[in-house]
Amino acid sequence: MSNVLFNELPRPTFRWLQVNHTEGTVAGGDTAAAVTVSANEGVVTELFAKALLKADFEGAEATSLAAVTNEYTKGLAITVPAGGNEKVIITVDAEGKSVGDRTRVAIDVAKDAFLEVLYVVKGYAQTGGLNLLTEVKAAENANVIFKKVQLLSEGVQQIEHRYSQLAANSKVEYLNVELGSGESFLHYTQDLVGEEAHIVHDLAYLGDNNQKFDISMLMSHVAPKSVSDIHVLGALGDNAKKSFRGTLDFIRGSIASEGAEEDTCVLLDPTVKSVSLPLLLCKEDNVVGNHAASAGQLDKTKLFYLMSRGFSEDEAKHIIVESMLRPVIDRLNDEELEEIVLQAVRAKI
Repeated sequence: MSNVLFNELPRPTFRWLQVNHTEGTVAGGDTAAAVTVSANEGVVTELFAKALLKADFEGAEATSLAAVTNEYTKGLAITVPAGGNEKVIITVDAEGKSVGDRTRVAIDVAKDAFLEVLYVVKGYAQTGGLNLLTEVKAAENANVIFKKVQLLSEGVQQIEHRYSQLAANSKVEYLNVELGSGESFLHYTQDLVGEEAHIVHDLAYLGDNNQKFDISMLMSHVAPKSVSDIHVLGALGDNAKKSFRGTLDFIRGSIASEGAEEDTCVLLDPTVKSVSLPLLLCKEDNVVGNHAASAGQLDKTKLFYLMSRGFSEDEAKHIIVESMLRPVIDRLNDEELEEIVLQAVRAKI
């Protein structure tokens, strides 16, 4: 397949910087993933609707978004009624030699309801690609916590499109732990359309060998007093690469809104590459937007301190990187899964 453009910036900058998008191809395979669901009866049903929650949602890339929208291999509709309190566990297991999967999840959480989703993407497929689409609609005063753990093998490509729509006083919290996959193209668009809507998105990653993480986040503040908060942190070793494009967009009418984004990357080897582009767009007065990015080697003072306590240099690096990721992993609140994730982290460092 010919090259396509992933995660294009909503407002391009100078072309010679080569950060407006990422060129790549959409991988394919011949075996659908095994998708299992754990939930109370009636909460999760088969998805039949084809229309997107947001008609002009662009996702990570147009052709892959169209494929998972209209030709998904598995479609799930998660519905929580007003005042409900539910937890759903979804496991996408990429089995077979070459995976070719398109999983779509549509989430609708009604007024005053609570939903926690644990989304585990894993598998031992050696080649192919996973194409994931998740849509979240949070009604007034709804509360959604969405936790994703990705542990694919490094021969598999991951493309994830995620869109959220937040009504008044709703809160959505996203937590990503991205450890596997050779290529991950992650695109997250969030529309804060209700007054005092609040979204938090924390993403942790760890890359080695030739892994690539291409991350795009767009927070659109539409209503007054809306709040968004982005934290992306991770470490890269060997020849791994990370690109982060984070956009805070204060649209006219979003008076007294606040947005913040922070990207932190630890460079474990001189051969890695980290690209960070925090973008701030504003058409409204009386808003607060903060953005920051940092990339650098491990703190030599910390290394020296740990090595003076009897640890080798490699052991000291393990401790520092794990301690950076551990606060995010601990928030999974699943001891068995947390231990699996920690073992994967320790194996990669």
